Amino acid sequence: LAELTWPAILSKRHIFREVFADFDPIAIAKLNEKKVIAPASMASSLLSEFKLRAVIENAHQISKVIDEFGSFDKYIWSFVNHKPIVSRFRYPRQVPVKTPKADVMSKDLVRRGFRSVGPTVIYSFMQVAGLTNDHLISCFRFQECITAAEGKEEDAIKDKADEKRTDEVMESQVGRGIDELNFASE
Repeated sequence: LAELTWPAILSKRHIFREVFADFDPIAIAKLNEKKVIAPASMASSLLSEFKLRAVIENAHQISKVIDEFGSFDKYIWSFVNHKPIVSRFRYPRQVPVKTPKADVMSKDLVRRGFRSVGPTVIYSFMQVAGLTNDHLISCFRFQECITAAEGKEEDAIKDKADEKRTDEVMESQVGRGIDELNFASE
């Protein structure tokens, strides 16, 4: 999307949604590449052929990541230990365009076959997806993002507790079932 500005992208968001199946990677992976890149297609009016091919190829790679990790979300968040990075910048000039963490993620994505995923693009993705909170400390969103991240952490803790309870209930039921089988065989 580097050939488009953010205002241009946002003004065409409805077209991107339509062309790219509501951004569903599974549906995008099933798109007919020849139709998508055809000169008269709506998609070709948005992006270059190279970018369109990258979008479809990346959708295929997301499917593989989902198969391996259970979700793309789990894979991506694993790079930041499932907790957003909070930067606490005072001035815009302090905000980097890429970081070592983005470089690691970029290299892993490239190794997996993703395209157009350099460290600068990936760092921008990390900011947009909430993996890093680069709002200036004076920004009203800074604290909101921290609060949201804490909620995500609490949800993760709650999910682990729920999993443990479910495991305990299952173990108890299995134990009772075994006892009943042993009792029935005596």
